[in-house]
Parts: sequence; structure tokens; C-alpha cells
Amino acid sequence: MLSLSDDELERYSRQIVFSDIGYTGQLKLRNAKVCIIGMGGLGCPIATQLTAMGIGYLRLVDRDVVEKSNLHRQYLYDVKSLGYPKVEVAAQKLKDLNPDVKIDPVPMSLNVDNAVEIIKGVDIVMDGLDSMETRYAINRACVKLKIPYIFGAAIMNYGNLSTIIPGETPCLECFFPDIKDNMLPTCGTAGVHPSVLGIVSSLQISEATRIIVGGKPHLTNKLLFVDLERIALQELDITRMENCPICGVKPSKSPQQLKRRFVEEICGRSGKRAFVIIPKENLELNIKDLYRFLRKRGAKISVMADLGLTFLYDQNVSASILKSGVMIAKGLSGEKDAIKIYSEVIKDGLNIPWSRIQ
Repeated sequence: MLSLSDDELERYSRQIVFSDIGYTGQLKLRNAKVCIIGMGGLGCPIATQLTAMGIGYLRLVDRDVVEKSNLHRQYLYDVKSLGYPKVEVAAQKLKDLNPDVKIDPVPMSLNVDNAVEIIKGVDIVMDGLDSMETRYAINRACVKLKIPYIFGAAIMNYGNLSTIIPGETPCLECFFPDIKDNMLPTCGTAGVHPSVLGIVSSLQISEATRIIVGGKPHLTNKLLFVDLERIALQELDITRMENCPICGVKPSKSPQQLKRRFVEEICGRSGKRAFVIIPKENLELNIKDLYRFLRKRGAKISVMADLGLTFLYDQNVSASILKSGVMIAKGLSGEKDAIKIYSEVIKDGLNIPWSRIQ
């Protein structure tokens, strides 16, 4: 490990004199690599704090663009960010906060097919998600690669979190097995208080930094419930299940089947039905070619960014397409409309073979 520069000594002076981190711990933070999956209500404060603390490398993964409904709790974004890819806006804001941190924005949808590829090479994975199926994909990838996973979730006034160390603690599917996303409330239907996001994300960061600097995390083999309604924290002991299909030594059944869905209906935006299309592989689109095609077709482009475009496709349909090929569209009557637009733009307009798409 190299020594800290005079600038770093000044910047991180309050951490260096803190006995739980110290000089050696600060060096470990500078050399650590962290991946945040989901740049929403949890991912934004996690990314901000880790960047300020001087983490060496931060990989940001998210498939969405900034919406007005994000702004009350996702503080990396502002009104000028509307329609821009979340990871692109977040990366720039974080670089402004601390230019010494390497920020790697990944505008992709994590799923069972690409989870291992997306998280490989990092020291810790941080959960900023609102989908159990995506969490299961992360959990399985982390178990396979033996990467610690800091699970966190929040809705309304409540949250929960746990620190998962593959081979040492229960995995996510030991204590939260077989949960379907359609069984759960969402922020779009039940709401969320920004304060509970701050509490859960701060505790996630505390656990992650303890691991990085060589300390003992508090939430291994424990599930912590946060109740903002009663201002209460409750710890539950959890145990690794020998018959867990993911991490157990004697699996009792096959794992719950996970499958990348080509088209998903997501929470409506501005009262309109909305869909996301997820291609089979990262298409690495040429944004300038995409811009030229959309302009030629007559689409009204409101945002042209390095990692995606937002545009009005016709009088009723607005959409965003990310560099990875993910498309989010609203104002549609159903899946068929989403596929039709995607085919017109990506397959016909950009000449991408359908075999790479579905």
C-alpha cells in the first residue's frame, strides 16, 4: 500500500484520528472496490458517503433515468437531471465531490444472466434495490464469487438489513426464501419516508466500512428491523440453513427459478402504464447513431447524454434508451406496443440482430 498524500491527510483527517479507522484503515478504504446495485433511495446516500470517505473504486449499476418522483429522497439528482441516466448524473456529482475516487457507471439491468459478470472484481456489494428477484440474483452471484453482500431494504416507515458473508453467515435465501415481487408493496404504491432510507443506508455503510478496514461487522448472523413509527431497532438472530438451495451443504430442493424477463411492467409514471425492455446482452449502443435515427424519424429528443437518450416517440409515448440497450417507455397500452417501438428503433433503426436482443 502506498502512503497517503498531504491532501488526503487533510481531507480524511477526521477519519484518520478516529480509532476505528485510523491511518491504516484509510489506506484500506482507498484500495477498496465497492459495487452499488440500484441508485435510488438507498443507493444515493450509500454512494455519497462512500465517495466522501475516500473509497478507491465505486461501481454504480442502475437501469433507470431520473424522474420527478425521485427527487424527494434521491439527493444526487435535481430538476436539471430529469430524463438523464441515473448512473451518469450520479457519477458526475460524485466526481465533483471527490475526484480521487474512480467512479464506474454501468447503465444496465442486473439479472440472473449477468449478475456474476457485473459484480466480479469488487470487494463488497451494496444493496440499493426494490426487487427481491434481483436481490436473489445478487445473492447467488455473491455466494458463487464469495463476495460480502450488505442487504438493505426500506418501505414506508420500516427497513431491514443484514450483512451476508458467504461461507460464514446465512445467505439471503436462508432467511427470506421464495418471496415473489408481486407479494410486496412498492414505493410507488405504499410510499417511503426519506428518513428511514437515511437510517438503513447509514447502517449499511457502517457494516461495509467495518469489513473493509478489518473490523467485525455487527450484523453477521443477524437481521435488523428499523421501525421509524416507534423509533425502534430490533435485532433477530438468524442461522445458516443446511438445506438452503443456495448456500446449504445439504440442499433440500432446487433453487427458486429466476429468469430475465424481456419485458416488465413497472410502476406507472405520471399515471401512465410504463414498461422496461431488457435485451439479452449489453448492446453497447452508439448514442450518436441512436440520436440521428430518432431525429430522422421525427422523435422529439429532450435529453442526449453520454449513456442514454430521453425522447417523445409520438404524442402519447415518451421513452428513454440507455447505452446498454435497456428501454423504459410510458404511455403504452401494453407489452406489444413496447416491443413494437423497441423493434422499430433498435432492430430496424440501428440494425441490431434480434438474436442479440431476445
